[in-house]
Amino acid sequence: MKSYLIKLPDGTQMGPFPWEKIDKLYASRRISGDDLVWTEGMPAWLPLREVQKQKAEPHPQQTDASDDSRQGKKEESYFLSSGGESRKGPYTLKEISNWYHTGQLSPAAFLWKEGMTEWVRVGEFISSHQGDSSFWGSIFRMLSSLTGLSPIEKFSLKSMFKGMFRRRPEQERIDFFTSGGSKSTPSLEEISTDWPAPWIFIRVLGLSLLMCIGCLSMLEAFNNSPVVAGAASLGLLFAISFAVPFSVLVLFAEFNVRRNISWYSIIVLVLGGGTLSLIVTLILNDLSGNPRAAYWAGPIEELAKLIVVIFFARKFFLNGQILNGMLCGAAVGAGFAGFETAGYIMSTEYGSDPLDTAVLRGILAPFAHVSWSAIMAGAFWLAMKKQRQNSTPPILQPSFWRIAVIPIGLHMFWNSPLLMKSELLVLCKYGICAVICWCMVFLLLNEGLIQVRQAKEHKIDL
Repeated sequence: MKSYLIKLPDGTQMGPFPWEKIDKLYASRRISGDDLVWTEGMPAWLPLREVQKQKAEPHPQQTDASDDSRQGKKEESYFLSSGGESRKGPYTLKEISNWYHTGQLSPAAFLWKEGMTEWVRVGEFISSHQGDSSFWGSIFRMLSSLTGLSPIEKFSLKSMFKGMFRRRPEQERIDFFTSGGSKSTPSLEEISTDWPAPWIFIRVLGLSLLMCIGCLSMLEAFNNSPVVAGAASLGLLFAISFAVPFSVLVLFAEFNVRRNISWYSIIVLVLGGGTLSLIVTLILNDLSGNPRAAYWAGPIEELAKLIVVIFFARKFFLNGQILNGMLCGAAVGAGFAGFETAGYIMSTEYGSDPLDTAVLRGILAPFAHVSWSAIMAGAFWLAMKKQRQNSTPPILQPSFWRIAVIPIGLHMFWNSPLLMKSELLVLCKYGICAVICWCMVFLLLNEGLIQVRQAKEHKIDL
């Protein structure tokens, strides 16, 4: 069925509508015969009364077919919209693609052509039609097919983090760290559902590293003073253990575009959740008979952290919002990673440098506990969303386990003796884990943004 666009005298465009709807609008005098109409195949906008005359006249099908065969297939026409009533066009796909790739057209703009049931975003449409043969695109497609998550097209880390070092007003930092309260949580209409452009986490990381350097300098300069040396040692232990995990946690907080979890709740999840997850890990380890193989830490620790996330979040945040789940999981994972690193530093064997241990674990932290826990919790929150449709408990949802096996498998592979015979193989091993881990993070982030976007469009209170 053909759809038609209407252009009013002030330039406002309406539609697309089927012809029956056009007739009703004309009969109710909401549009006049002088208003312009366009549909696929028309060379230009025509007055409504002229189109009505054409439709009243018979048009032999054979003539149309012969015209098509003589002229060939016409290039499809597209219309653009910024999301309001205003619409522009028609344009060719080549024109739109050129504007998009040269930065003149935002990927968040909307596009429509004859035959489409609704307006779609330009970025999504062009990506789906041109395909993505990049490294990231192939990984995303593979993981998307394995997990059932929506695929990501035309992903660019550069675009995501390009504004990371740009100067920002202090009020933006204040707003970020005071969000999540009853009066400071933005409404759905106020938030953007585009891909986030994080920048606060890099400043937190820089501040944390400066704190580590300061404590280390104080320890070396005042080593003869037991009190100062003791204070510096404790400060260095705390700072170096939590510097990177906490910075990665801030990154996940920036991913949560809803801004509906307060930093008080996040700190409780880090400290309380991190401590309790270690205790639950020890209990599960005892119940499982203390398996000696290091790779068994994967399922035990990931299950322990998920149990603690659910326990701490049960009152406020078990709401099926995927981005909330990822943030809660990242908070518990950051606490677990920080306390575990402190334990490794304290138990460093004689003759080894604890600073080397801390630096190595800091470098690897973004690809380990914080992200694994975020993926596990995001999968559980996604399963809670689906529970509303089929009443199956989240832990029994196939959609949960299709995702959960990936962080568990990554953790087991990370701890296994595989690819440990040379430094190059070790780097390859950690690189594989890092790529798969963060591709899963971005897939869940994309799923969470889709969820918020749908709630915003359909005015659903999340």
